Amino acid sequence: MILHENILHHVLPLSSQTRRPTSTSRSRSRQSTPPLSTSRAPSPSSKLEQTFHLTAGSSHPSPWLSLRVKSNASPSHQHPIYFDKDVVEGSVHLNLSDNPTSIVGISVIVRGQLFSVGGDHAPFLELSQTLWSSSMGHPSNAGSRQSPFTGRLSGSYSWPFSIPLPPRVVVGNQSVPLPPTFAPKASSTFIDYKIQVLVQRGPLRVNNTLTTSFVYLPRLRAPRPSPLLEAAYQNHSPILGPSLDSEGWDVLPVRTVPGVIFGARKTSVDCSLSLSQPTRPVRAERRYSDSYEAALPQARIYARDCPIHLHITLESYDTQLLDLLNASSLKIQLVQQVRTQPTTDPAASSSSSSHPHTVHRLYKADASNNEIEEPVVIGSCWKSSGAQTGLVQTSNRRHYEAELIIRKDLKPSFTFPSLSLQYNVQLLIEVTGFVPLQKQRPVFSEPVTIVTDRPRGPLPSSQVPPPYHHHPSSSASASQ
Repeated sequence: MILHENILHHVLPLSSQTRRPTSTSRSRSRQSTPPLSTSRAPSPSSKLEQTFHLTAGSSHPSPWLSLRVKSNASPSHQHPIYFDKDVVEGSVHLNLSDNPTSIVGISVIVRGQLFSVGGDHAPFLELSQTLWSSSMGHPSNAGSRQSPFTGRLSGSYSWPFSIPLPPRVVVGNQSVPLPPTFAPKASSTFIDYKIQVLVQRGPLRVNNTLTTSFVYLPRLRAPRPSPLLEAAYQNHSPILGPSLDSEGWDVLPVRTVPGVIFGARKTSVDCSLSLSQPTRPVRAERRYSDSYEAALPQARIYARDCPIHLHITLESYDTQLLDLLNASSLKIQLVQQVRTQPTTDPAASSSSSSHPHTVHRLYKADASNNEIEEPVVIGSCWKSSGAQTGLVQTSNRRHYEAELIIRKDLKPSFTFPSLSLQYNVQLLIEVTGFVPLQKQRPVFSEPVTIVTDRPRGPLPSSQVPPPYHHHPSSSASASQ
């Protein structure tokens, strides 16, 4: 692994499209992943170019080393943004007109790294491309056969670079999709990506590095909903319930919730839960990635900034209990689960890129066992009218509808050997007067997969009636 200390330098004040190089400290490595629109990725000609500079100090205020990169970032974003299958491209510029210096090599490194508090940094990806070395001769005569260059460089030079991001990496013996940038507040483990220019000075001299973080975000489009649910979106009409649209719902087995009512007698209620589910094949809807499908189930895949519709049925012989339970006692929430675990395979692997001056190095990751769960979205619940569900309320059976709108700033689900981010839809019963035997445990906790892009077709719409509203989303780590 190539890591060197910077010499003392100053960073020039930069414009809105010219950014400071990031610090190598842990706190500054954590960067937010911005919400995505559903528009197509920018073409190479429309990508934003950002510039990062390095100066030698007050005696030489002009930048002597510059890194220019093109990415999907907008002018408001501090760091470059890349999606899966993107190419990290740009150019490196040297301006040594005022300060001739001895340099033996210049390279660009793209690094993906998992950081863990209290542990060693564990890079899982390193792509390096040599732009120039003294063995190639003088930079102005690149391409011609000549003897190695041994003098000082003076003047201005520039080199383009282009480094494709691999869709998958091998960690130990396991091939996995390249994980997204991820830095949850409550977790001691996070994933960061960097672009680094390394200027090698030679033996007994301190090398220079110019580094900036970038955001990596693999994109996947959610499958389309059932034809009937899609028609409801198209016509702005109420959606049909599970009994009328069996293709559009995932109906879970009934679960019995025993408990004590008013501290006096034992009772129970049977609870059923149905989730709206996309039914079209993922392969037909995949947008960019051709490697993410295998890790995803064919159901319960939802996009950010879209709703998850739910249907709940409560049934009991105890009408007093059913009267006590109402929409406000049914708590629907989307829970984020961040899990870290150590990698058991001690072997590291490596491979070579097809680029003649690109080296692709992969490392095993390491982290401590840890699991953090936190609600990130609280849903709304209301009594079903029965008209669109096809179900009738009775003295022993009550029907409710609910909805979760997935926050557009949530990170998509991913699984990595040392760090994973998963989501669960949970249903809890919380009401004064009824105490379930299993206190503070959800009746249902069903895994769902969150992806970045909305499904094709009509825009999914909320079904929450006017008297109800969504509770404010909790300020969860997913927003970081």
